[in-house]
Amino acid sequence: MICANKECAKEFEPKTHNQKYCNDECCRVATNRRIMEKYYEKKAIRNGAKRGCNKCGAQLSRYNESSLCSSCTKARNEQNRKKLLGLISEIS
Repeated sequence: MICANKECAKEFEPKTHNQKYCNDECCRVATNRRIMEKYYEKKAIRNGAKRGCNKCGAQLSRYNESSLCSSCTKARNEQNRKKLLGLISEIS
């Protein structure tokens, strides 16, 4: 298996079925990188960085933590609701 740390990428033999990193140091480095990426993303949003809805491209508010605007979220929820009701009607 290859280490999931982008900087390392060494071949290693996993000791458990869900081991992704070759050692604790690689795990720590990758985890810290992921934490800092999220931190800087949230900081940019708070500072007013312009973001667009992933579906329709509408500009998102700095207070919207989602990647979708409210109308796209509402439409997606309605689609999911219809799917669920369809599944329920098939069962009964």
